[in-house]
Formats: sequence, C-alpha cells, structure tokens
Amino acid sequence: MTGPSTTADQHLALTSVVASGLPASLGTDAAERFYDVPAVFNRRPNPEEIAALEGSGSHHSLQRAGYPDVTLAVHDRRLIIGNTNLGQLERGLATAIANLVHQISSNALATIRQSRADAQTAQDAQLARAQDITRAAERVHFTPDASNTPGSGAPDKVAEPKPATR
Repeated sequence: MTGPSTTADQHLALTSVVASGLPASLGTDAAERFYDVPAVFNRRPNPEEIAALEGSGSHHSLQRAGYPDVTLAVHDRRLIIGNTNLGQLERGLATAIANLVHQISSNALATIRQSRADAQTAQDAQLARAQDITRAAERVHFTPDASNTPGSGAPDKVAEPKPATR
C-alpha cells in the first residue's frame, strides 16, 4: 500500500473502509443489521486525537447528528465504527465522522503548533539571555589602573605599616 507520504503535521483523515474487515455474513440472510466497520486513517493518530475520538465529546457529536448508538474506537491506523452498517455510512454517517475527525485533528494540530511556538519562544528567550550574559561578560576587562603601574611615581610595593608607639 503506497501513496503520498503523510506526517503528523497533516490533518488526520479517513481514506476508506477495509472491506476485508467487514463481517463474512454481510449480504446474506444471516447478516446482522448493525456491525463494526473498520476504516483506514491516512496516518497514525496521535494520543490527543485518539482520546478525543474515543471520548464522550465524539459520542455526543454523533448523538446530535442522529447516530446515538454508533461507537468509535481507534486500533492502530484504523477507526472501528461500531454498531453501524454501510447504508448508514453512505447516507450521512461517513460525512458526520469525517467532520468530527477533521475538527479533532484541527484542534490537535493547533495544540501541537502552539506548543512548538511556545517552545521556540522559550528557546529564543534563552538564547537572547545567553547572548546578553556573554556581552556583559565581554565588557569586563581586567586592566590595571594606569596610576598604579611601575614608573608612574607610585610605589612598587605596599608600604610597611609603622610600628605602634607608646
């Protein structure tokens, strides 16, 4: 399975249903009305995206969209859409899930970008502080005072203290 490369900086999206993951009884009289449908992500979801997809917010979103019994579970690079069927997905559930995945991914990417920006700001501040300290250190010079150098009329050595008189 080759295709365009993806990175964690790209929006998470679902690409297709895994037909081989559908129940073997599908299309027969013995087929269940509702079942699990595996769908493939374009990349591996990050932990924040997984938590959001499997969390109560996603369930509430699907309830509001008219799918109160549908569940979502992430397994590696697959989203297992539980208690549904291909018909529901075709009639609107796929769009509702795609919108949900896109929103969750947008939020996660914004969080990641903000974290990177915050880290860069902290790194820039650290670098600026180090540069300020280096400039301050470079301004320090250990140069003797010209009036204390030999031949300037100043004594070469420290005068001995006078003995105390009684």
